[in-house]
Amino acid sequence: MATLGKTYMTLADEIKQRDGKGNIVSHVIELLHQTNELLGDANVIECNDGTSHLHTIRTGLPTAVFRKFYGFVPPSKSENAQVKDGTGMLEAYSVVDKDLVEKSKDPQQLRLNEAAAFIEAMNDQMQTTFFYGNTSDDNAKFDGLAVRYGKKSALKSNIGSNIVDAGGSGSINSSVWFVTWGDLHTSLLFPENTAAGIKREDDGVITETDANGGKRKVYQEHFKWDTGLALADWRSTARVANIDTTALLAGTVKIDDFMLAAYYKIRKYSKTGRTVIYANSDVLLALHKIAKSQANVHLSIGQFQGEEVVMFLGKVPIKECEQILNTEGTVA
Repeated sequence: MATLGKTYMTLADEIKQRDGKGNIVSHVIELLHQTNELLGDANVIECNDGTSHLHTIRTGLPTAVFRKFYGFVPPSKSENAQVKDGTGMLEAYSVVDKDLVEKSKDPQQLRLNEAAAFIEAMNDQMQTTFFYGNTSDDNAKFDGLAVRYGKKSALKSNIGSNIVDAGGSGSINSSVWFVTWGDLHTSLLFPENTAAGIKREDDGVITETDANGGKRKVYQEHFKWDTGLALADWRSTARVANIDTTALLAGTVKIDDFMLAAYYKIRKYSKTGRTVIYANSDVLLALHKIAKSQANVHLSIGQFQGEEVVMFLGKVPIKECEQILNTEGTVA
């Protein structure tokens, strides 16, 4: 599995190219990373069809036969399906009273501190949509992983075959995600001829008017993030679903066995990408406790990009994503 940030373009790489001086762009990417583990890992690609990305998924292989002397070989071909993934426009406005800014000892820092709250909110919304976005409920969003890996299947040709059932029921479940990043795997999208990540536009001083005609001057900033999700090969990403977190924390769920099953579903197809596992803090706590046990051979504590993390099989890092819920319904 490839080393992060070495072979593939991450969002941080793309954003840094926008501003040679570093300045405010550097502050924005730091704020993004503080609250969004995905962004340090995610492969990003530009859409090839405006605000959408059209790609082809192989759904069947050609046929090869043994031939006798003077025998014939029947023609065959691979089977493919075209998939179009869209993007959504995530936006927010920061408004600060003009006098408050100008009376500050450090006006720029004051505005950046205020902007940090908006960036964190957009981070949360993006991560939530990455996992749970559903265009059937809100067509301004994009479909997340939970919609795509939303129904189990026994057919290996169906995306539902990459769901491992951890045995939970009701609506008190969580998931562990094995996400393989790469152009041929899973990527974040940005519209054609635009820049990836959050775009921060300083509108300067504007005059606001209330319903009674009252006016005030404020500094306004506009934040915009056009993004989507492309799943070029569903076989290299997998979901361990129906994890009862109460039972998990009590030690009655053999989570590492379910994770091993997910790993072997993607192992053959993920070799040309880089795989990262995502779980929320409750699940990660349980995994950390298991990793501390010397008797466990699947989970361990290791170093990844200079940080101590829980590792699966000694090579796949497990990262925290608090937007993964503990209230998922049963995936059937």
